[in-house]
Amino acid sequence: MQLLPEYREDVKRVERFSYIARLTHWGHTVTFLLCLFTGLAFFLDAPWLAAIFGGYSGADLVHKIGAVGLTIFVLLFVVCGFKSLIRWVKDLFRFGKNDIIFLMKFPLEFLGVNVKIPPQTKFNGGEKMNSIVTSTSVIVLGLTGYIMWFPDIFSQSIVLLSYPIHGIAAIIATCMVCMHAYLGSFHPGSGESFWGMWKGTVRADWAEHHHKVWYDEQYGEDADSKKE
Repeated sequence: MQLLPEYREDVKRVERFSYIARLTHWGHTVTFLLCLFTGLAFFLDAPWLAAIFGGYSGADLVHKIGAVGLTIFVLLFVVCGFKSLIRWVKDLFRFGKNDIIFLMKFPLEFLGVNVKIPPQTKFNGGEKMNSIVTSTSVIVLGLTGYIMWFPDIFSQSIVLLSYPIHGIAAIIATCMVCMHAYLGSFHPGSGESFWGMWKGTVRADWAEHHHKVWYDEQYGEDADSKKE
């Protein structure tokens, strides 16, 4: 059983993600997972999980290192990938009729039903929703996390309120990350997107099929005429 599609170099490929976008994406992934598993040790009160990190004190240290690392990668993307960030945000706000249709039909496609998906931009309707929810959750996690880390700076009510909000945001972010990992890597038909985030390029025919609007804008005839 092949979980990921083969990476083909003998076919036309187009760039989907820049180096800084990929670096920060995987940086976010590693640091988020560190925070997740160390946080679960406390959330579930699981000594066996804490023992992996050397006990609860070790898990606490790794959790904080992961949080700082996550923050650094967010800032790195904002500073070094500012143009990519702006293009990403602009694409999210292009949420329209085709994205709504995508969200309505995607459950059927997910279950294996052959449905016609309308042309999508660089990020389809599901990816846009995931971007909005996950980014918001991570920002909330960061803010509440630092408040809990430095409680003397903030009022007691804000600190106490941060604990349940941090837990809820962690649950939401974890659910979104799990769905993103499956749909972006192993879901039949969309696995090529993994190579886009790993090597930076995707098959041109896949890009044209799944992200027709973006493909035409970046690599279609109109794009060529603009370059000329």
